[in-house]
Amino acid sequence: MNMRSKIQKQKVLIFASFPLSSLMEGFVGRGGGQGATWLPQLAQIWESCQDFKIHWGIFDKDATREKSINRLNQTFHQIVCPSMSASLLMGRWPHRLSAAKLIKRIQPEIIHCWGTENMNGVALPVFNGPSILSMQGIVKRYLETGDLRSWQWKLLRYYESRSIRRAKIVTCESQWGLKQIAEISPHKPTQRIEYGVHPSFYYTTWMPNALQPRFLFVGGLNRLKGVDILIEMLRRHPKRNWKMVFAGDGYLMNALKSLNDPMVEILGMLKTEQVRQEMSKSWGLIMPSRADTSPNVVKEARVIGLPVVGSLHGGHAEYIDHSKDGIIVDSENSDAWFKSINFLAMNYELCLQMGRRRREHFRTYFRPEKTADEFLNLYRSLL
Repeated sequence: MNMRSKIQKQKVLIFASFPLSSLMEGFVGRGGGQGATWLPQLAQIWESCQDFKIHWGIFDKDATREKSINRLNQTFHQIVCPSMSASLLMGRWPHRLSAAKLIKRIQPEIIHCWGTENMNGVALPVFNGPSILSMQGIVKRYLETGDLRSWQWKLLRYYESRSIRRAKIVTCESQWGLKQIAEISPHKPTQRIEYGVHPSFYYTTWMPNALQPRFLFVGGLNRLKGVDILIEMLRRHPKRNWKMVFAGDGYLMNALKSLNDPMVEILGMLKTEQVRQEMSKSWGLIMPSRADTSPNVVKEARVIGLPVVGSLHGGHAEYIDHSKDGIIVDSENSDAWFKSINFLAMNYELCLQMGRRRREHFRTYFRPEKTADEFLNLYRSLL
């Protein structure tokens, strides 16, 4: 027996919305509407982790019994819980007690909670050791756009600030996100760690048809993502020689359909393979979001090589070098968006040049292995 095998690994317990279906389906990426697409690929990479024994705590309102699954040299604990709304009405105590129970059983040296738009932060107040909170969205900023109005979101905003203050350190994907954290808790230690792109995007060849200009939007069909701006743009400019393609779902779906525009294509929710196919034939990606920590779809586009037309309001703007590998539109005016997209639609060669620029940089920068290593290094530093 070698020395390494004699040393007991330190335990990390991660509370996250891990898609357990990916353990059975072969880590093929997002399902229709599946979030947190970066988590399964982390688990795959950590299969060979020598330093830590990694546990995952996954709240599941549809689970009928507690269950632990051993895969990839890690343990995935499925936690029975009520719906998020029911738990919020009870001050999050059902989730909090379940988290405390799992922590007591596992006895981790460190906990890592992923997201504030869910219930994973309940573990922070019941653990006295080193803790990490990783942001996905930032509820406070999203609420300020006026698109999220339910009482659930208002309560989540309240708990978001408490979770941020309780964590030892907060990580985020973008400088934009870190700035929002500083507004909530000015002296909180933070670290930027990018979430990687699914490996399949590295094997996707960008082959847009020069005779069929098409631009792609992927995300929720709502005001938060700025889809209303694109709808107004399409209404005001019905005579276009380029197609606008929407992949996603949301309450603005009917407004899009009511355009009855032959140059508008609505695809609904897509899986990873379908998103890759759409990106491979699109001239560019459109992201008019009003607030976005760091949309993964923009990273996927950059890895494949698409130019991006995006707003200033989010981490995605950090991946756009204006007029060189994409276009920043600093306005909600629909005519400004039409002007930028139409300019690219008239310049196929320019689209190709923009897409190639910094592509190799992004293919290194968004490697999921980089994300995995940075989190392991953070665990080591906290311990």
